[in-house]
Amino acid sequence: MISNDRLIIKFVPIALLLAILFTLPHVLEAKKKDRNVPHGHFGILPRYKSGPFDLMLKDSDEEELTGGKAVMKQRQDVASDGVKGGSGGAICVQDIEAPKQAVWNQILRLDEYAKKVPKVIESKNYEVKQDDRSCFTLKTKQRLGILPGYSYENYYKHTYTPKDDSLTWHLDYNKKSDFYDVAGHWHLEDHPYKTGCTRVYYACDIEVKTHVPRPVLNFISSSALRQATAWVKKESELAPDKKIPIEYTLPEEEEEKVQNGRFTLANKFSNKLQRS
Repeated sequence: MISNDRLIIKFVPIALLLAILFTLPHVLEAKKKDRNVPHGHFGILPRYKSGPFDLMLKDSDEEELTGGKAVMKQRQDVASDGVKGGSGGAICVQDIEAPKQAVWNQILRLDEYAKKVPKVIESKNYEVKQDDRSCFTLKTKQRLGILPGYSYENYYKHTYTPKDDSLTWHLDYNKKSDFYDVAGHWHLEDHPYKTGCTRVYYACDIEVKTHVPRPVLNFISSSALRQATAWVKKESELAPDKKIPIEYTLPEEEEEKVQNGRFTLANKFSNKLQRS
């Protein structure tokens, strides 16, 4: 979909987007940008709401996941603006043979992405804080290497909500990023029938100001999307004993509330399935 010379690229992980950007006839401005100015808007894409996605997996999906493959599903959840399905598109589902704590260890260590995620050449938190005894805010600068001398620089505001097992994000609109807009969501669940394993759900919308050729669009809709969680799977399974970083753990009394909240949420979801 192209509108006003902008293209909305649905659910492409940021690191994998670079493979697409290699093909674009797009040259970044040589002049250094002032990043400490407002981005120009406060959000174009619908933001994700923390918590589980509203979708059901078929037996064929379970077979693919059991074989170690990622599965793409159409998203049906309600976005934060209240519109059914939000901006539409798909999410990537992946099973990982490691517990949730090990998977969160990889996802939350944003400062280490440059060592693990292809084409990420810089990733550094510039603000980390606990907001209200139940969630954390991580503001992160990331620079993605395209070609020698060229890169995309973006500033993100992540919200980690332990009780929902979710990390959602969008641009930090108080800074100037190269992408026009971004909205994303990681959600983790204990594997439904494999003890010590995790089911990961990932979605990311990106809007850029450029024309993208049809072959690139085809690439987005097929193989690239199925690699969305590949690096997290690889790193988590290499270090299954890792724990959630201490800076993102709640005090003991708050952790108990989180666990109670998860139990309540699981019961609600179970009741919903029974009614359907």
